[in-house]
Amino acid sequence: MLYEINREDFENVIIYLRKSRADDPCMTVEEVLASHERQLQEYSMAFFGAKIPEDRIFREVVSGETIADRPVMKEVMTLLETGIIKGVLVIEPQRLSRGDLEDCGKIINTFRYTNTLVITPSKTYNISDEYDRKFFEMELTRGNDYLEYTKRILSRGKLASVKQGNFIGSVAPYGYKKVTKGTGKDTYHTLEIIPEQAEAVRLMFKLYLEGNGFTNISICLDRLGYKPLKSQHWSPAAISDILENPVYIGKIRWNYFKTVKKMQNGQIIKSRPINRDTSDVIIVPGKHKAIIDQKIFDAALERRGSTPKVKKGNELKNPFAGLLFCGTAGCGRSMSFKQYKDYRSKTDKRSEYMLCTNQRICHTKSVQYSAFVAKVKESLQASIKDFEVKLKAEQENADDLRQNIIKNLEAEISRLKIKDARQKDAYEDGLYSKEEYAKRNAKLQEQLYNTMNTLQQEKSATAPSVDYEEKIMRFKDCLAIIDDTTVSAGKKNELLKSCIERINYYNNCESKPGLGRYVDNPFHLEVILRL
Repeated sequence: MLYEINREDFENVIIYLRKSRADDPCMTVEEVLASHERQLQEYSMAFFGAKIPEDRIFREVVSGETIADRPVMKEVMTLLETGIIKGVLVIEPQRLSRGDLEDCGKIINTFRYTNTLVITPSKTYNISDEYDRKFFEMELTRGNDYLEYTKRILSRGKLASVKQGNFIGSVAPYGYKKVTKGTGKDTYHTLEIIPEQAEAVRLMFKLYLEGNGFTNISICLDRLGYKPLKSQHWSPAAISDILENPVYIGKIRWNYFKTVKKMQNGQIIKSRPINRDTSDVIIVPGKHKAIIDQKIFDAALERRGSTPKVKKGNELKNPFAGLLFCGTAGCGRSMSFKQYKDYRSKTDKRSEYMLCTNQRICHTKSVQYSAFVAKVKESLQASIKDFEVKLKAEQENADDLRQNIIKNLEAEISRLKIKDARQKDAYEDGLYSKEEYAKRNAKLQEQLYNTMNTLQQEKSATAPSVDYEEKIMRFKDCLAIIDDTTVSAGKKNELLKSCIERINYYNNCESKPGLGRYVDNPFHLEVILRL
């Protein structure tokens, strides 16, 4: 005989609550759960003659698509496996699962093989019964279909909002805060500038365009007291993300990070990598103010150039990947490393060339790899000599910059002390209440303390300067490994990028079939160094 719920089972019945997308979007999670709890308690009073106590009520407040993302549901399923629970009271079956068919199967089997009933105000499901089980499966599947439909509707709504220039992200990017504008149906979200954070963003771009790398910029921001959103110190990766985000020129970017699901160790793992399919990425004018001028932003992007993408498990073969670009007007594409077998030769030796990747349109003649490398080495050698000349002059004038910083900090301290005196006068004159004065003065004292601390650090620190000694060593190391066959192309690429920002290749000779590598090939390079 199949098991049925009765009044004696009251002590072994629990309530499970979860908000769904089908609920009123104007209601909060807490409001939805409270409403459902009232309905289920009314049912409990009518059927069992008592309310379910608090310790047997399980509330899911997170929004997860799978069981793995719903900690309360996992707790309930573990409890069912003990065999103590006779029934789970829910507002409707779909509350138990909103995931895929695999999750639905796990829930069905858990209830079936623990002889646990699913109790709703309209029907009680005994999953051990074939008819009830099929009906229950239909309810869960219907819930999953509705979820997918709702996702599509919401996605279209988000897309429409983005195209209107609204900000739909949950967390505002550094430099901004998320604000609500409009009323009623015309309500929308946008961004508002946070002045202090905006100063840090402008400083990042300034320092980057002056030739500083991400690491140096992060060190500078830390020393000046600028704090990132989620950590105590700036990272090079955070600087990199900000420097390429069009939100700072007043744009909205959508679908740049695309959720990807994959199976790993029997579990569905979600990640949000950068969407490399640029056709899916939407960039539109936003309703917020820009922090950075378009020209500055474009200059930063131009300095960055492109980074070679190497598939996992593949080894980089081109030491100059992401560095060498075709200088032919209207092209500007990257150049690749190619090897060709000479079938007229009896040996396996291959000819090596640097070739523009846009050959379908651009017919710039390729260059023999050895000739190309020779000119790069000439540029590096000339740079080393230039650094050696500048090193002496730098050592003589290294203290100037530090003195300017100290002077500016001392001026700032004087300004803050004057402001402090004015605040005290205003308090004594009755312009500020005791509470208002205390609040204002606390903030001022913090600024004064931080500035004085920075001044002390600058006075005790070694004077900042361009480290030409380090550059000489780095450029010599780079020069030494270019022809070293024992060093991998990936390692060469890493060292070359520490010295070279970009190389533009110019050749007025057109590539023609049958001639290519067998004729004179006059070319020249524009080597832009990373200083």
